[in-house]
Amino acid sequence: MKLLMFHAEEFWYRPFWPDKPEAAKTTLSVCLVVFIHVEEADKEKVEVVDKAVGNIRWLSNKNKVENVVLHSFAHLSSSKSDPETASEITQKIAEKLKKGLNVHTVPSGQFYEFSIHVLGPSLAKVFKEV
Repeated sequence: MKLLMFHAEEFWYRPFWPDKPEAAKTTLSVCLVVFIHVEEADKEKVEVVDKAVGNIRWLSNKNKVENVVLHSFAHLSSSKSDPETASEITQKIAEKLKKGLNVHTVPSGQFYEFSIHVLGPSLAKVFKEV
């Protein structure tokens, strides 16, 4: 699993539908945006969820952020799990994070347009291999 995490002042996304350019936009403020890439081998690793949760909690504590956005993102490695496994693991991560954090999961299964305003400190941009 790969985690690309950003401490953002603002993050918004909306479904990308060429025939509906004005689709509804979802906006979140002061949050940790976590792009999650679930790899093929992660399906067999039971510890991967706990390790991901630990890394996300650590960074949210360091940045004093209570809002976390989880976004499945299959572009951080050449090894990809199937979409069902990625969704299942992302949901398990979300459930564990909900104990103490506000969690928003971007729905999977479609394309999104998004914008992210990432803050400047070094811990505002972190990549982890789990």
